[in-house]
Amino acid sequence: MRRKNRISRREFMERSVAGGAAAAAGLAAAGRTLNAGPPRRPVAQGDQITMGVIGAGIRGLEDMQTAIDAGANVVMVCDLYDGHLRRAQEIKPGVAVTRDYREVLDRKDINAVLIGTSDHWHQPVAIAAMKAGKDVYCEKPMTHTIPQALEMVQVSKDTGRVVQVGSQSLSMQSTQQGKKWVDAGEIGTIYNIQCEIYRPDPIGAWKYPIPPDASPQTIDWDRYQQNIADKRPFDAARFFQFRNWWDYGTGIAGDEYVHLLSRVHYLMNVQYPLSAVAYGGIYHWTGDRDVPDIHNTLYDYGKFQVVVLANLVTNWDGGEIVRFMGDKGTVVLTEESASLQPYHECWEYEYPLESWPRDLKDQFIAAHKNDPTSDYGGCKSNTSPPKHMRQTAEGTLDHMHNFFDGVRNRTQPIENVDFGCGTAVACHMANISYRQKQRVFWDAEKNELTGSHGSVDVNMS
Repeated sequence: MRRKNRISRREFMERSVAGGAAAAAGLAAAGRTLNAGPPRRPVAQGDQITMGVIGAGIRGLEDMQTAIDAGANVVMVCDLYDGHLRRAQEIKPGVAVTRDYREVLDRKDINAVLIGTSDHWHQPVAIAAMKAGKDVYCEKPMTHTIPQALEMVQVSKDTGRVVQVGSQSLSMQSTQQGKKWVDAGEIGTIYNIQCEIYRPDPIGAWKYPIPPDASPQTIDWDRYQQNIADKRPFDAARFFQFRNWWDYGTGIAGDEYVHLLSRVHYLMNVQYPLSAVAYGGIYHWTGDRDVPDIHNTLYDYGKFQVVVLANLVTNWDGGEIVRFMGDKGTVVLTEESASLQPYHECWEYEYPLESWPRDLKDQFIAAHKNDPTSDYGGCKSNTSPPKHMRQTAEGTLDHMHNFFDGVRNRTQPIENVDFGCGTAVACHMANISYRQKQRVFWDAEKNELTGSHGSVDVNMS
């Protein structure tokens, strides 16, 4: 449950569209130039980007509005539910609509596509779009499986397409401020990072309401299931609440870990964890679902460890939190703020010295009376005061602008395909460890996942 003073993504979006046409560098340094050739239809500096939207559900429509706010001309929207298409036309009257994403890719005037489908359609649509000469803004997680992530990286390189993954936390002011503090060495060497996410209400657990007109007539159920091995009869819940099933979504890891780990990877300048071990289960949100509502994971990155505590059951007034814990202080990032808490070095010797004879204790006290870090020296260390900043923007608009800059300049955006692959692999490692009940290990040189108990099925999310 969100705090009363929390500015939600929806509230940020409402502010950004008020009064408008709402009728309704981590591993990928932002300045790096793409090696491949020019786009199919070059976009000059200052030119408007023409965009198509594929997947216009909750987040897809938010992204569509953000793209419009960022100056794009959205000319076509694809979705498998008629109600989403009608809502898109309320946001932009007259926009063309379709159920077939290939119609979007066939349009020669479209420079870029925005992908907001369910997770199991991210990679197939993204690859088809890149091969059709379109740049791609793809919602997180980048892919449904690890092999899909690796293939998406290769296709991006082969085609020269710009890819931005939509974990807008990288473009948040709080993340940028936190990186400045960490890069400046203000908290020293970081050995441990704690990530937490709490979402104990039905919406947080993806129990979204189902539109009253949902039916095989208003939803293209057959197309939705095209790349699913286990075909099922029509089930509106599996369409509108797709994150509750592995066939279509990637659970807490794909929906929420990705925001937390994106910040970890960006501030720590890493791409992949070395290993992951996860535990969890379905404790509260029982019924027809197979993803856990509590999912905790311990990652090893070699020089530091990351623990992710995630649950959709209990309430804690914290939302999303990442704590970078160094030997000189801690940086805390939330959805709204960044804080720096330097450590006040004060070594308390009084307790152990109580077991010493008086003469030895007096001798020790005399030797440390001028030590600024000793409780006998008064702890006079010159520790800098805490720092705090509260961000004024939610991040998605800046993230979209960053993508559009990449489209125009043919440079890598902040969360390009390589970065997106790293966080996708990390999230999938948590899911595979949980589902296969073993610790899993990633070999970045071989692009290979192994397990502590034997073989690993990497084709599951």
